[in-house]
Amino acid sequence: MRSNPHVLYIAYWGAAEPLGQSLVVPAVKRLADLGVTLTLVTFEKPEDLDKKAEFRAIRDSLEKSGVNWIPLTYHKRPRIPATAFDVAHGVWRGTMLGLRSRPDIVHARTFVGGLIGRVLAPLIGAKLIYHNEGFYPDEQVDGGVWLAGSMQHRIAKHLERKLYERSDGIIALSDQARDAIEHLPAVSRKGTPVAVVPSCVDLNHFRAAQPRTPAQQNGLRLVYIGSIGGRYILDRIGRFTAVASEMLGAVQLRVLTRAEPALVTSMLDSSGLDRAVWSMAAVNRELMPQELAIHDAGLFFLTWGLSEHGCSPTKIGEYWAMGLPVVSTANVSDSDEIIRREQVGVIVNEHTDAEYRRAIGELQALMKDPGLAGRCRRAAEQHYALTPACKRQINLYRRVIERFNDAEINTGAEAGCCPASGMRVD
Repeated sequence: MRSNPHVLYIAYWGAAEPLGQSLVVPAVKRLADLGVTLTLVTFEKPEDLDKKAEFRAIRDSLEKSGVNWIPLTYHKRPRIPATAFDVAHGVWRGTMLGLRSRPDIVHARTFVGGLIGRVLAPLIGAKLIYHNEGFYPDEQVDGGVWLAGSMQHRIAKHLERKLYERSDGIIALSDQARDAIEHLPAVSRKGTPVAVVPSCVDLNHFRAAQPRTPAQQNGLRLVYIGSIGGRYILDRIGRFTAVASEMLGAVQLRVLTRAEPALVTSMLDSSGLDRAVWSMAAVNRELMPQELAIHDAGLFFLTWGLSEHGCSPTKIGEYWAMGLPVVSTANVSDSDEIIRREQVGVIVNEHTDAEYRRAIGELQALMKDPGLAGRCRRAAEQHYALTPACKRQINLYRRVIERFNDAEINTGAEAGCCPASGMRVD
């Protein structure tokens, strides 16, 4: 038996895109540093494939940690055929890799990554861990892509149930998500182990160069990171900022996104926010800490619906790591409880100007506390730290492998065979 798990890690993101840079690359490097033998398969957008210098830097970084990286090309349109092609390509390349290297685990991250893993794992004799990145079918409904109960929604829910049924281990992003998953009949019946691993932050990278000082009496510098549109309601953030500007005067909003400027402008114009109050930029991960360091609070507004309890916003961890409190809509993952218990932000309970004024007043009072930045940093260290999360994943790998080996031993004993005869020896 191998002393360390051998993992084929599949993510339906690109290592060169923001999600890959924030969530995948740091995680697989840390897993490898902790002893996991790991091959990473990603799906890279064509525009990122053209960034040769950045690609070389990512490859060098992964190779330094001993990670074997297989970048495949992501296809976007037409949506269903393109995704089907990517799934087939991922299964084919994964089969070729798996037959050569014989991994113990296929770690399938994201919904489409899970579909690849569900087909691939039995083909190569590996166990499947499905890394749930939120409840994808319900997210599509909440984002306005599908209608609840539509054919697309029903098919995706069916595939999601099949993923849970087939998985030998599951990773959930929050305690709320774990509770929902563990109550699924197939998961409960099999006793499938479920580990909670939030979308973690590399705290060595996101670290303030110097202690933050309390905000000035007047004025407020707000920042938002990430995607816009769909579930990510930038228009509401714009309205919140407009109300803050009416109350405080000197308010600025910085939007850090790779979204089209025309879309950002349209959404913020619809909120009534003056164009002089906001700015936007596409900032790479290396420069993100210094961008956050010059702001007072981070924003995260998500639609209310079927799926918000299953997410784990990395941006909240990044805000806290840099000492910034967060202004967040309610029922986001486990954030509500953390914000209230540890006093590291403000919760917006409804989208009205009156509620925004209440939240802004609460934020002003909170930011006068000289201990706020330290509490935010400690919240990031306690809830979003990368190393403890990776250790939980390794424990899940080993638990799944041990369950498999115990089953093999029991099967061999029942058949009157030598108990070790069913084990693979490398």
